[in-house]
Amino acid sequence: MQGQSLQPFPFMKSDTLTADPIYQRIAERVEGLIAGGTFRSGDRLPSVRALSRDWRVSVTTAVGAYSLLEDRGVVEPRPRSGYYVSARRLSPERLPRGNEVESDPVEVGCAEITEKVMDASATPGIVPFGAAVPADEILPSAKLAALYGSVIRSAGPSAHQYSMPPGLPALRFELAKRLLGSGIAVSPDDIIATSGAIDAVLLAVKSVCEAGDVVAVESPTYFGILSMVRELGLKVVEIPVFSDRGLCVEALAEAFASHPVKACILQPNFHNPVGSVMPDAEKRRVVALAKQHGVTLIEDDLYGDLHFSEKRPLSLKAFDSGDTVIHCGSYSKSLAPGLRVGWIVPGSRYHRIKSLKYATSLANATASEMVVAEFLKSGGVERHLRKARRIYARQTHEIREAILERFPGEIRVTRPEGGFLLWCQMPEGFDSEAFALAALKRKISVVPGTLFSASCGLRNCFRISCGFPLDDHSRRAVGILARLAEG
Repeated sequence: MQGQSLQPFPFMKSDTLTADPIYQRIAERVEGLIAGGTFRSGDRLPSVRALSRDWRVSVTTAVGAYSLLEDRGVVEPRPRSGYYVSARRLSPERLPRGNEVESDPVEVGCAEITEKVMDASATPGIVPFGAAVPADEILPSAKLAALYGSVIRSAGPSAHQYSMPPGLPALRFELAKRLLGSGIAVSPDDIIATSGAIDAVLLAVKSVCEAGDVVAVESPTYFGILSMVRELGLKVVEIPVFSDRGLCVEALAEAFASHPVKACILQPNFHNPVGSVMPDAEKRRVVALAKQHGVTLIEDDLYGDLHFSEKRPLSLKAFDSGDTVIHCGSYSKSLAPGLRVGWIVPGSRYHRIKSLKYATSLANATASEMVVAEFLKSGGVERHLRKARRIYARQTHEIREAILERFPGEIRVTRPEGGFLLWCQMPEGFDSEAFALAALKRKISVVPGTLFSASCGLRNCFRISCGFPLDDHSRRAVGILARLAEG
C-alpha cells in the first residue's frame, strides 16, 4: 500500500456539480479510502505532487486537502518524507438518529438540573466538557490587551462613555464589510450593535412576539433560547434537527400550516448542540416557506465563522430578498466571550428594535466595540480565525475519537464541520441527567439533553464541548465518563 496512486479515483462528472471546495472533496475521498482499508494505519500516502497530478489540481489545492486531514487527525506529516495515515483509528460514522418531538405547541419546561450544570461550567477545577467556550490558550489575549491599551489611549475619556444604540459607527462600518462574506449586503446604518448574540435574539423575539404567541424552535436547540422563550411567556412548537442537514424543512412546513406561528428561531450554521449546517437549497426553502406564511425567521449565526473547510457557509439572510429574516451574530465564540460584542440586522423593524435596546440594556461596552472595530480593520480577526479553526477541527476530531473508542458501542456522536460541539446519543432508557450529576461528583461537567428540549425530552442525549484540548487530564475524564455511561 505504500504511497500508491489515487489514479483510479479521478474527478467524476458529479464532482463538478457540488458546491464543496475541491480540496475538501479530495480530503473526503482520501479519508474514505482510509476508512475502507485501502490505506492502513502507518501507510505512506501519495505525495503532494502525485495527488496534484491524479486529481488535475494545483499543488496548493493538494496541500490544502492534506492539511484538512491533518487538522482532523486522520493523517500526519513526516519531515522530508510525506504524509502518513495517523496511527489513531478512524472511527465509523455512528451519527445520531433523528428524534421524535411534540407536534403541538407546548410551554417550555425547566429541567431542575439547569442551575447545577451552569454553575459547574464556571467552577475552577472542573473538566469543562459542559462549557461551550474557548480555552484560554485559543483567545487572542495578547492582541486584545494591546488593542485595549491603544484604543483607550487614543480615545481618551470617550472610551468610558456609553455606546448608545445603534453602536459605534466604526464598528458598524467594519461589520458591514465582514457580513459580505456570509452573503449579506447591508450598510452600516442597517446594523445595531448588541451585547452578544443572545441580546440580539432577545430583541428580535420581543419585536415580533407577545406573551401567549407561538414560536417554532429547533429540537434540540440552545438552552439559552428556551430560557428566553419561557421568560417571555411564549409557547413553542418543536422542529426536529438532523446532524447531516439541520432543520427538518418538511416538519417546519407542517408546523406553519397547522399553527399560528409568529416567529421561528433557528441556527442554520454549525448548530448548537448538533453542529449541523443547512444546505443552501434548504435555506432557500425555509425562507420561501416563512415568506409564504408570514413568519419572521430569527437567525442566530453565532458559530458561522468557525468553519473547518475553506469557505464560510452562507447566512440564511443571504437568501432573503425581502424582509423575512432578522440576522443575529456575535464574536463571543470566535474571538472572546467577555467582549460581549454582537449585532443584529433588523430590516424594517430597525426603529422598534432600537427602541427596545434603549429599554432593555440601554448601551454596550464602548471599549469592547472600539477594540473589535480596530481588530477587524487591521485584518487580525481573520488571522486569528484561521488558527482557531485548525485548533477546533483537531480538538473536535480527537475528542470524538476518544469518545467512540472508550464509550459503549451503542453511542452515536455527531461529526461537525465547524464549531466545537459534539452531540452524543445513547440508547433509549439512558438517563443523561443522572449521568451529568454523577460526572459532577467526579469534577467533570457535561450538559444533559433535557436542557436542549422545550418538553424536557432528549434524555438519552448529552452535549460535549471541545473548546479545550484533549490532554492527559481530559483524556482520563473521558474514561471516567465512559465507565459512568456503562452503569
